[in-house]
Amino acid sequence: YGGSRQARSLRHLLVLELLRHGRPVRVKARGASMIPFLLDGDVVTVSPAGGGEVGVGDVVCFAPPWAPLCLHRVIRRGAALVVKGDAVSFSDLVAPEEVMGKVVAVERRGRTRRLDTAAARATSRVVAALSPVLWRLVPPAIALRRAVRSVLRGSS
Repeated sequence: YGGSRQARSLRHLLVLELLRHGRPVRVKARGASMIPFLLDGDVVTVSPAGGGEVGVGDVVCFAPPWAPLCLHRVIRRGAALVVKGDAVSFSDLVAPEEVMGKVVAVERRGRTRRLDTAAARATSRVVAALSPVLWRLVPPAIALRRAVRSVLRGSS
């Protein structure tokens, strides 16, 4: 998924066009704003959906003015959607017409996790409710996970 900035921009434009025409797409997630829910390199399936079709807790794909493509969680609905990365302290307003789709599956290490089940939607709503404090918990949780893995590797 690397390549030049121009090649990445062309890929993002293609993704957006496919979604605009009602086609689901698979894209590689980039960045750390959605840790631990999405890791850099996870492959997500995005189904076309407009702002009126998404709810609190859904992870949406949108094209903000500052980036070609973004995946963040809806934490509140109103005239605009309030979206936020799980691992960041700030939120953004997204106009419903900027929403291109929502993430319905995440692939990591050969396993696919569906997000369009009742249980997954309930979990996503809980994550959205915890959003104001979740970003503070991510760094210590990652450090703890690394420490546990290090101990487990050393004892085998």
